[in-house]
Amino acid sequence: MNEVQSFLFEDHGLRGALVRLTETWQQITAQHQYPAEVQQVLADGVAATVLLANGLKDRPRVSLQLQGEGPLRLLVIQCSADFKVRGMAKWRPYARGEALLGEGRLSVHLDTGSRHGVFQGIVPLVSTRLDACLEGYFAKSEQLATRIVLAGSASDTAGLLVQALPGHERDAEVFTHVAALAKTIPSADLIADAASDLLPRVFDGYSIRLFRPRPVLHDCRCTPDYLADVARMLGADELKSLLDDQGYVELTCEFCNRAFRYGEDDVAAILRGEAPEHALH
Repeated sequence: MNEVQSFLFEDHGLRGALVRLTETWQQITAQHQYPAEVQQVLADGVAATVLLANGLKDRPRVSLQLQGEGPLRLLVIQCSADFKVRGMAKWRPYARGEALLGEGRLSVHLDTGSRHGVFQGIVPLVSTRLDACLEGYFAKSEQLATRIVLAGSASDTAGLLVQALPGHERDAEVFTHVAALAKTIPSADLIADAASDLLPRVFDGYSIRLFRPRPVLHDCRCTPDYLADVARMLGADELKSLLDDQGYVELTCEFCNRAFRYGEDDVAAILRGEAPEHALH
């Protein structure tokens, strides 16, 4: 299952979304050897970023970035307007049981690609849990009461978002009750159960309208044009030096962790402004 599905609480100013990823999540981590704890935070981040993208108008490109002073130094997840997602994490060695997140910040970057431009919200890390940090982001940057529940493993990641709609302050008590119910969902149920079964069971007594699910795919974006631009930014002198030293120029994509090599003819084509097909190494 690789989809995100929106829903509404009929007769109340609340909306929600449910995301479950299996193959898409496995493709994101396929070329990496993340420690289990780092992989868990990345799983949460991927699910959360898709939930963010799903609930925004103008279908912006969404980037979530976490920078901290703990062992997990950097987390970057990007989701396009058509729900193509990629993510990566950087960390330093750490002791067993050490908290991954130290002091730091969480930023959400929205790019609509239109006259509305770019928006960036930055909040401090207020918890060792990513869901709590994101709820803090919504409270401060969006001023919307939000509950996020995340669950992930090596093979799957899932998330649920419930949010009060602007102008529906009268439903504050309803949101508090729904948010408490959301926290009772077992991780296994959040990952595996169909939305049509899960939501009526968890939110018993509420009328819920489900919308058609939308597919979520993995997209690394290391295209010939993109990689040629990266190589070109190194400059002719640096490219020549690399060719002289090792006989090729190698670029490694931080997201998919694949290495691509260019020979002398490829480098000449890049410097002419072309984008040769790269050789996967």
